[in-house]
Amino acid sequence: SMTAKKAANKELKGMMKTVRIEDIDSMHDEMMDLMDASNEIQETLGRSYNVPDDIDEEQLMGELDALEADMDFESNSVPSYLQPDKETDLDSELNLPAAPSGHATIPANRQQEDELGLPTVPHASIPP
Repeated sequence: SMTAKKAANKELKGMMKTVRIEDIDSMHDEMMDLMDASNEIQETLGRSYNVPDDIDEEQLMGELDALEADMDFESNSVPSYLQPDKETDLDSELNLPAAPSGHATIPANRQQEDELGLPTVPHASIPP
């Protein structure tokens, strides 16, 4: 058991050589700074904005009910933006010309285009 104590003592002394008090103090100071910053953030986030601490929920619900009554709030009424569209004849409202029918003819002075809208490559005629 004496050898175990000596071994433990030697290990502790070895550890104490690697640990410096300045490092511990520095780390402790950093931790305190972080804790202060954290507390400041928590305090800021928890700040109230002129909301009284003693809010009476029943009174608040009563005010809400009164507001709903003032607005003539009925559960069966549907807001205008949720009502189905009226069947309107958009074509007559917009007064657009009729769509053309058939294929458009390509003017003679205009180059032919392929399916991608690019000019077609003229085919070279090779004499026999």
